Amino acid sequence: MLKSSLMRGLLLLLPLTPLPAPAQSLPDYPATYRGELPCADCAGVSWQLDLWDERYYTLRQVYRSKPQPLQHDQMGVWRMEDGRLHLSAANEAPLLFAVRNKRLTKLDSDGRLIVSRLNYSLRRARQFAPIEPRLQLSGLYQYMADAGTIELCELGMRLPVVAEGDNVALERAYLATRQRPGERLLVRMEATLAPRHDEAGYRLSVIPQRFGSISQRQRCDGAVPDTTLQRLQQERWHLRTLAGKPIAANVARPYFELDAATQRVSGVAGCNRFGGSYRLSPAKLRFRQLASTRQACPQPQEIEPAFLAALKSARRWQWQGGDLLLLDEHGQQLASLMPLLP
Repeated sequence: MLKSSLMRGLLLLLPLTPLPAPAQSLPDYPATYRGELPCADCAGVSWQLDLWDERYYTLRQVYRSKPQPLQHDQMGVWRMEDGRLHLSAANEAPLLFAVRNKRLTKLDSDGRLIVSRLNYSLRRARQFAPIEPRLQLSGLYQYMADAGTIELCELGMRLPVVAEGDNVALERAYLATRQRPGERLLVRMEATLAPRHDEAGYRLSVIPQRFGSISQRQRCDGAVPDTTLQRLQQERWHLRTLAGKPIAANVARPYFELDAATQRVSGVAGCNRFGGSYRLSPAKLRFRQLASTRQACPQPQEIEPAFLAALKSARRWQWQGGDLLLLDEHGQQLASLMPLLP
């Protein structure tokens, strides 16, 4: 009897939704994943997730409801972290999946498996067959040599604009608003992201479907309804971890701060001060022309060169709680930093 009660007590302590064993990486991509997932207030949701090799994704969810299905498209960035696939898009709740060969299993918001008899998995299709999502886009548009391009504010990626749909209205508005040839101006529009296939593989192009507005602003700041860019450029960011290793409490923490007015970065790498320029978007952060002083330091500086190397390798950024993460071009974490009072 005692043994039986003890066993029941131990079972109650076990987690009902265990963390899935981490996967090392995704199979080859680009890749298309499809599946029918449950819905709380409809007959089901048809998912198609396209993972692009540029670390971007497109997603279409079709809610099978009456009187007609409801379609929702989105585009964002993906990364592998702790063996799980993370999908992040502006103004969308993040999505997490466990990776199992040719299957992606949706996890809850804490990264745990969903205990259910219903299907929560997407299966990899035999061929990459990307959707053409229709989205509300904002970006820096430029028209030169009879060709248009746009750098999306939401993702920081630069795409060609196809002379189809409502492109004539976009070009006319640009030519009437620009101050000088080749100027990049902030535009908003409803557009389709159209995959194009050539000898080099698939690439995305933008087809304007409904031109919205254009302004003489030449930066994306504030174009995305999010205050994270402003916060990033208001804090002093002190190093918490470097290459996954925490900084000892008795070590002077390197830090940097970003000046939005001058687009300059400055800080202390350990013993020496450094400075340079930077380019920031809602998905990307890149430091350029970094240079530091070369004063004699009282003790050997091991963190300093590694910290500067991490800054030079940084291509992306993201939040993790209140911390700032710096990532390389492959989405691997280089460093984490925390805000502290000056």
